[in-house]
Amino acid sequence: MEKIRKAWWLIPVVLIILYPVTIGGKSAYWSGILVFAGIYVILAVGLDLLMGFTGQISVGHAAFFAVGAYTSAVLTVKYGFSPLLAMFVGMLLSGTLAWMIGKPVLALKEYYLAMATLAFNEIIITLIVGFENITGGASGLRDIPPFSIFGLVLDNHLHYYYFVWAVVLIVIACSVLIIRSPFGRTLVAIHSDEVAASTFGVDCAKYKTRVFVLANVFASIAGSLFAHYMGFIAPDDFGVSTSVNILVMLFLGGIGTIYGPILGAIFLKLLPEITYLVQDYELLLNGVILIIVLVFMPKGMYGIFMTLRNRIFARVGK
Repeated sequence: MEKIRKAWWLIPVVLIILYPVTIGGKSAYWSGILVFAGIYVILAVGLDLLMGFTGQISVGHAAFFAVGAYTSAVLTVKYGFSPLLAMFVGMLLSGTLAWMIGKPVLALKEYYLAMATLAFNEIIITLIVGFENITGGASGLRDIPPFSIFGLVLDNHLHYYYFVWAVVLIVIACSVLIIRSPFGRTLVAIHSDEVAASTFGVDCAKYKTRVFVLANVFASIAGSLFAHYMGFIAPDDFGVSTSVNILVMLFLGGIGTIYGPILGAIFLKLLPEITYLVQDYELLLNGVILIIVLVFMPKGMYGIFMTLRNRIFARVGK
């Protein structure tokens, strides 16, 4: 029974693999929805490493989502790069940019840090609009080619579904290994008490900068996947409202749990399909859900899931 309890994570993996050969193979629409959900899972898991495990507030995570998307799009559309190579260049650029701004920005605390990341998000959007000759400005950039893997062009929803969720599983596996490593335990120590961690000789600035770089490289990957799947991107896709939505996914799913943001991202991406009659009030609905979660479900959806799982196994084990 204990082995089954520890292997529960295999259930969603099997569902992801089997989905396209069931209803997913007949519904390009739902496959597309799940592609978007996978992209936002990558964003939420990355932000969880920064906020949930290290305690550093970021309200501008969509900025690096934009950097990855636009780097990948510009290099492929204007300079003929392959999408995979362009994605790696985007990761490198995002990591370098995060490293350059990470140390001074992360020296700030609480509200000041939140405002700095928010301002950075706005700066990136302003630059995208300003460099119209390169980025297409407010009109956006179109004709972005799809990914191709070993000669196979990912030109339908099913191909892209498998590709995106393969990347999602790699990102989740990397995140779990990081959190269980000495590096991850140091991040948790910094989150618990930064002064105490410093007293024991931990270079907190170095660790916070490293996890900031890692979270934003994940965001860059998500941006590249988004750009090549959509074929068209515009500044509105990466505004502050996108950053806020990622935050909502984090708290809704269960911040500081890795698996919780996955639930939050999938739920929020599926929610408009359930509540399409009130889609004009999406932001209002997200806000109400967030308040309910913060007040009544401090551990988010993952907390509820774990409680139910433990009760089921306890009952079955009797």
